[in-house]
Amino acid sequence: MDAQVSSPVAAFIADLAEQGIHARVNGPAVVYEVVAVTGALAGQSVSTAVSINELGGWPAAPPHWIHFPANVQFASTNTDLIDCLEGWTRHSRDIGNWSMDRPAIANWLAHVRGVLGGVSA
Repeated sequence: MDAQVSSPVAAFIADLAEQGIHARVNGPAVVYEVVAVTGALAGQSVSTAVSINELGGWPAAPPHWIHFPANVQFASTNTDLIDCLEGWTRHSRDIGNWSMDRPAIANWLAHVRGVLGGVSA
């Protein structure tokens, strides 16, 4: 792993690996794939990412923004392009209470999959 990757980023990537998900640092973000379980993309593998800058509190605190390629659309969303890869958009999503009674990565992946359930296109 790159020597410039912080411990929380390395921990996030390692936690994803424990779930069988390959992740990599790509510029300002950690990129990985998840399978949508509900919604318009159910059963499909979807690229997603999180800003490296938002992983400083991992695993005690979750990131707030979820990045998707620009073709992943929601009926209602708050977006911006900060720390995004070209052709990507980040979406504001509050995870709510951050439970520590199970692995943080399980909470995060459930959150991302739940958000994917709201994809409209």
